[in-house]
Parts: sequence; C-alpha cells; structure tokens
Amino acid sequence: MFSGTLHSVSMAQVQWSDLPVEILPIIFQKLKDPCDVYRCGLVCVLWKSIATTILPPFLLLSNVGMFKDETGTFHFEAPLNKQSCSLFNTQTNETHEIFLPEVEKCWFSSSSFGWLLTICFEPPHEVHLLNPFTRDRIRLPSASEFRWPCELRVITSTTPLNPTCLVLAIRHFEGALAFCRPGDKSWTCFEDFGRCDNDVAFYKGEFYAVNTFGHLFHLHCNIPVVQKVLPLLSIEFLQRGHLNYLVELDGNLLLVVRNTKKLSTSGFDVYELDWVEKWWIKVKNIGNNAILLGTGSSISLPVGHFRNFKANCIYFISDNLTSFFLKMDLMPLDNTGFYDMTTGQIEYLHDQASLIWLSSLNWFVPPSPVMYKQNSADVICREEKGMVKSWFSKIRRSLLNWYTPKI
Repeated sequence: MFSGTLHSVSMAQVQWSDLPVEILPIIFQKLKDPCDVYRCGLVCVLWKSIATTILPPFLLLSNVGMFKDETGTFHFEAPLNKQSCSLFNTQTNETHEIFLPEVEKCWFSSSSFGWLLTICFEPPHEVHLLNPFTRDRIRLPSASEFRWPCELRVITSTTPLNPTCLVLAIRHFEGALAFCRPGDKSWTCFEDFGRCDNDVAFYKGEFYAVNTFGHLFHLHCNIPVVQKVLPLLSIEFLQRGHLNYLVELDGNLLLVVRNTKKLSTSGFDVYELDWVEKWWIKVKNIGNNAILLGTGSSISLPVGHFRNFKANCIYFISDNLTSFFLKMDLMPLDNTGFYDMTTGQIEYLHDQASLIWLSSLNWFVPPSPVMYKQNSADVICREEKGMVKSWFSKIRRSLLNWYTPKI
C-alpha cells in the first residue's frame, strides 16, 4: 500500500525522498520496466539524478516488420494495429514492450530529448511528438505536404513541453529542411536548400546542418527564413558517398564521418570545429566518452554510468530507412557495431539469431523526468484510454500531485 511515507521499526515517519541514497540505485536496478524507473525520477531531485544514471540509452526497434516471400526474398511491412513500442536494452540484452495505443497506425522513430516522432500512415499523415513514459503528445503540422512522409526526421531545441521549443525537420529523400513551433498549422521551409544534407544539430542555442561535403550551414528559424554557409575550410578528401553526423561533446561541435564501402561501414573519422580559425581539426581520441550515431539522433555520453559501452568508441546502427519503404533488400547486419578509435577496428554487435538487427533501429535516450509548467496546454494531447500495466502507473498521479520538480 502507498501512503506517501514509510514506517520504520520505531514507527517514526520517513519521507520517500529521505531514503538512504546508498540503497536507491540497488532498488532502481531491480525494476525491470523502464517506465517504473522513469517514474521514480519524478519523486524528487535526488531520485531524478539516480534514475537518470540507471536508465541507459536504448535501441528503439522499428514497428516496420520483416517477412520472407515464397522466393526467399526479405521484404518489410508495417502492422497497422500495433499498440506498443519496443526498447532493446544493450546492457542486459532484454527487450521491453511499452504499451502505447497512440502509435497504432503510425510509423515512429526517436527524436531528441527522449520523445518519439509519430507519423500516421493514412492521409493527412498527422504528426505528433510523444513521451512514451507519460504518454503526453504534442501536435505538429501534418506531413501531407512532404513527398515521403515516413522519411521525416525531427530534432527539437528543447523538451517539447517548453513553450520556447523549436522543431526542425529534415526530409531524407529531398534533403530539404523545414521548421515549426508546437501548435503551428504548417511547416516553414528553407527554400532552395539543396539535396545533399546529411545531418542537423542544435548547438549552443542555434540550429546547424551539414551536407555530404562537410559544408556547415547556420540555420535561422525565423520569417523570412535564412540559411548561411559558414566560411569553413573544406576537408580535402571528403567526397560524396560518406555519411556525416553532427555531435556535441564537452561543449564542442564534432563532425563524425562514416566511411562506407559497398554499403558497409568501413571506418570513421572525427573532426572538431575550430570556430576561430574556421576549420575542422582531426580528433584522434574522445576520452572516457562514447558517441552513438543514428538517423533519429546522434549523441555523446560519458561511459562511467553505463556498462557495455566502451570508452573512446563510436557506436553505429543501420540507418538506411530507404530499404524499408522501397522494398530493397539491404541487410543491416554489417552496419551495426562499434568502432574503437584506439585500435581503428570495428566490432559488430549483432547476433545473427536475433531478428532485432534485421530492422531499422534508432538510439533512444529516455527523457529527463521533469514536469514543465507551460502555457501552451492547447497543443498537448493526452490519451486516457488503455490498461495500466504496472503498480507505479497507479501511483503516478498521486506522485505528481504530491511533488512537482522545479525547472
């Protein structure tokens, strides 16, 4: 029973937030459902700090399924009645199913700040940002104006519950960019941007984009929209065919170049932007950190809190969504692994007996358990239907009423 307090042997009342800090990680690690750990982080600032270290980056499994036809050829299809998303814990090799009726008849991928991007398969292709743990949804303009709605990827400047949030979208097939604010009726496009954009990032209050040649663009999300090519010295050997990613590490902006050979990843190069000299500096070591690369989001993290992530390594996953929607049989088995910057060697993560490596994957970093007080409640949709799966879900409302963390 939950009464907001614990009773010791002496019958003295102890607040949940006053539990000894030493036992909290032990308790949290016993919880199998990541939603339960997340909700523990809503109790107080201390619990939040510990829950954040317990929740590792997950692999978000695509809801696009794989099947083999009578000729033995692999194809992909999307089930329209799936009401959950699957998170694969690389630390324990366990898959967690999260009940989410909001993703039914939707394609979904990861976004920034631990929210999912959901796009309805049926016209007008409604778009939402969804917190899979609280089931809060933020409406975005529909994807009907895009040629390939399911190729849409977005990043946000902050958590979508923040009223100042900006959402930047990149369309992979066309390489074009657009932005909006939650609640907008339409996307605002950057015109004549070109078709060679690889990645976008939000860095120190500004949006940036990089193309296949390593050219960096500064994006101004206002009206009229403006994009400015930064006068950087180009990387001489960088040619089309490489995949480029933008990642922030220790306050620096990094360009991570993914080298490919015959559709397989062959190695990586890392560069740090020198803002004064306006050139890219080759980086040989990222210290006690790891970089996680993916189409949905690319991040860096210190490896101290998470076992099975090695220092000075780049973890990469298959991010070719084209294969799923054009029925191309590009198996991503040799495109998921990690690159050791110390040895220059690649080690593949996949187990050929596991089907998770045969689907499109996204890195998913759980959202920070913070409740924002915001004035734009009209853009938030909350689904009240559905079964509650864990006892933590039953006490969530009383927890939120009892304590709201400060921003």
